[in-house]
Amino acid sequence: MHAVRKHVLSTMLLALLLALLSGRAGALSYVMMSDESLLDSSPLLVRAEVVEALPAVRGPGGIESRYLLRIDEQFKGSPLPARVELALPGGVLASGIGQISYGVPSLRTGHALLLFAEQRRDGVLLAEQLTLGLFLRGAHQGLAYYTRALDSGDDQGQGRNAAYHRLRDALRFEAWLRDASFAKRRRTPDYLIDDPGIGAAKFNLFLGTNLLPIRWFQFDTNTALNWVSIVGGQTGMVQDEFAMITAAANALTNDPGSKLTVTHSGGTIPSADTHCDNGTSDGHAVLWNDPGNVIAGTYNCGSGGILANGGPCFFETATLSNGQPYNEAFEGRIRVQDGVACYFDGDAGKNGAEVMLHEMGHVIGLGHSCGDAQSGTCGSATAAEQIATMRATAFGDGRGASLKPDDQAALALVYPAAPGVALFANGFE
Repeated sequence: MHAVRKHVLSTMLLALLLALLSGRAGALSYVMMSDESLLDSSPLLVRAEVVEALPAVRGPGGIESRYLLRIDEQFKGSPLPARVELALPGGVLASGIGQISYGVPSLRTGHALLLFAEQRRDGVLLAEQLTLGLFLRGAHQGLAYYTRALDSGDDQGQGRNAAYHRLRDALRFEAWLRDASFAKRRRTPDYLIDDPGIGAAKFNLFLGTNLLPIRWFQFDTNTALNWVSIVGGQTGMVQDEFAMITAAANALTNDPGSKLTVTHSGGTIPSADTHCDNGTSDGHAVLWNDPGNVIAGTYNCGSGGILANGGPCFFETATLSNGQPYNEAFEGRIRVQDGVACYFDGDAGKNGAEVMLHEMGHVIGLGHSCGDAQSGTCGSATAAEQIATMRATAFGDGRGASLKPDDQAALALVYPAAPGVALFANGFE
C-alpha cells in the first residue's frame, strides 16, 4: 500500500504542477461580452504587432509586463503614434520579485494582435476588460483567424453571448470592425467560425523564469494569511461583500486535511497596495472597484465583462516542500472589477462568496480540477472533479464558499495536515 500511495502522490503532484504551470490559465472570472458591446465600451481599437517584450516594471497597480507595439491599423480613437507600449498586469522584475495575474497571457515578439484598449495618462495602453479585449492572430492551412487567451470554462454568464467564444475569421472580422467604426454600420456578425481542428491557442502564464509554481510557506509555521480590503467596499452592493471574504477564508481554514490558516480581520487599508515589487507586504488585500483602472473598462450587468482576478506576489526561488521546489509567495491580491455588485449579490450573496473562494484558491496555488486546456474537459473528468469549486466553470448553484472533495485533495497535497501525509479526500487511496 505504501508503494501505491507513493505512486499516486507523485502522479497527483505532477498533474497539479502541470495545472499550476499552465500555458492558458483560466483564473479570471468574467461574463462574456458581445463584440458590439466591447467595441462600444473601448475608446481605442488597433491592429498591432509585438515588436519587443520589455522588462517588467512597477506600475500604478503593481508589477506589470510591458510590450512595445507597432501600430499597423487604427480603427477607433484619437490617433496614436506608430509605436506605443502595452501594459498587462503581472511579471517578474530583474530583482527576482514577481507578481501573478492569473488568466493574463505573456506575449512574445512577433505576436500579431487586435487590441481593444484605453490609454493611461502616461501614454501606455491597457487592454479593455483585460483578456476579453486582447485577440491574438493565427493561421491554419491558409485560414487567418483571431482567438483569445481565454478559457470558456471561466465564463460565469450562464450561456450569455456564448457564440463569442468561437474563433473569428480575421479578414471578415476586420471588415466588420471597419464598417462599425468608420461607416457606423452595424452588420450581423458574419465572421464567427468553428475551430477547424487547430485546437485552442495556448499562451504561457508568467509564473517565473524558473518555471516553478507557487506556495505559501508561512502555513508551515502556523502563520495566518490575513485578508484585508480597501476602505469603502464594493459600490452598489446590497449583500455584505466583506462577509464574502470571511466565508472564503473560513472555508480554507476549516478544511480538515490541510494545514491552512486564512483569516479576515475586517481590517482595511486606505488605498490599493502596490509595494510587493520591493519585496514587502502591507496586507493581503481585496481591491474593490478596481482602483487605478488596472482592468480597463467597467463590468456591465447587461453586457458582461471581467468580474475579478487575482494572484500572489512571490520571490523567484526553488524552496523545497516535501521534496518539491516552489517559488515562495509573500503577498496576495484579489482585484474586483467595478460594477459587479449585480452579480455578487446573486443568490443572497452566495455567488460573490463562490467567486471569492475560487480566486482565493488560485492565490494559494490551486489550478482547475477540470474544464480548461490543461486539466481536460469536465465531460471526461471524474465525478469529484466535475463538482469541485476549483472547476473552471462557476456554478452559481447556492454553494457559496464551500470546498468539495477534489478541492480538498489538492489542498492536502500542497499543504498536508502533517508532514509527508497526504489525505486523498476524493477516494484516490
